[in-house]
Amino acid sequence: MKELVKRISVSLILGANICTILLLWLSVALTWVSPSLLPRLSLITLAFPLLLAADALFLAFWLLFHPRLAWVPLAGMLLVGSYILDYSPIRLKSDPQPTDSTLTIVSYNIGLVKDKEQKAELFRFLNTADADIVCLQEIGTRFLAKHQDWLDTTAYHVLQTSNIAVLSRHPFLSDTISIHYPTRSNHSMACWIDLYGDSLLLINNHLESNHFSPEEKDDYTNAITDPDRQSIRTSSHKIAGKLSQAAAYRGAQTDSICALISRNAHHTVIACGDLNETPISYTYQRLARLLRSAYREAGQGPGFTYTRRSFPVRIDHLFHSDDWTCTSCRIDRTVSASDHYPIIVRLTKNIR
Repeated sequence: MKELVKRISVSLILGANICTILLLWLSVALTWVSPSLLPRLSLITLAFPLLLAADALFLAFWLLFHPRLAWVPLAGMLLVGSYILDYSPIRLKSDPQPTDSTLTIVSYNIGLVKDKEQKAELFRFLNTADADIVCLQEIGTRFLAKHQDWLDTTAYHVLQTSNIAVLSRHPFLSDTISIHYPTRSNHSMACWIDLYGDSLLLINNHLESNHFSPEEKDDYTNAITDPDRQSIRTSSHKIAGKLSQAAAYRGAQTDSICALISRNAHHTVIACGDLNETPISYTYQRLARLLRSAYREAGQGPGFTYTRRSFPVRIDHLFHSDDWTCTSCRIDRTVSASDHYPIIVRLTKNIR
């Protein structure tokens, strides 16, 4: 009887492990399908870290109590190994010293900073970063004009459309290039920059927001910190609806951006910004198939860029063409001027 109970227990746990692995694989498979086609199902990609953690717990369990079955969760992880490194890269080498061909880029959603303390911190950060190119999202249309005194102390050229701005110490070769896609209020812009005599296509993005109200964010936080069935059911339904609707928009927006990148594949291309998507998403993976992910190349750990209200995620990214190598990519979590953290990337031109 004891042996029978043991066999049944092992079978049940093994079945649960296999179900977890299948969901893990499904979350990865969905990164190949535009969420505009399957908006609700695409939300499974958000569960990737939870499913991965569950599989790791199964691995620990089998190693302790039934080592012969440890290969099951291990196989589940190995088949998504590349995606694990997208989500949380492991870096062993130290940063090389910058060279004359090093380009420093900052991408930062400044979240419509308003009070004096936030503005002062923002300008201190930008002065310290000393970046060649700064890509800002959620910047007020008159923000830079109101702070012309700060701009006069820099060598930046400025281009802006709506609430997206680019500050560059290299001259612009074009005006803003609007990228047209379906949206409720978000924007992307592109421009050409003269970079050491070559043309650089820079694409700055703020892809579709989830449009959570402060009350809905509070409801979500309360459901996690003080859960009850009714609050979880109500908040989950609302959140899932908004997430899936926004994901559908971002799928179409990603296709428009990738079409522009593909048309200019023979040029240096940098695409960055607040994509409102994690590394396990259609948006990130589609861009990563065309360009290199700076954080995957030179980052360390999960690198969360947004951690407010129980939403720890990396949704701010930078991608670059393969004629450059990323030598440093970090998230500066000491800056609290916004509800996002800035991503700072250093690129070095490949010598051919």
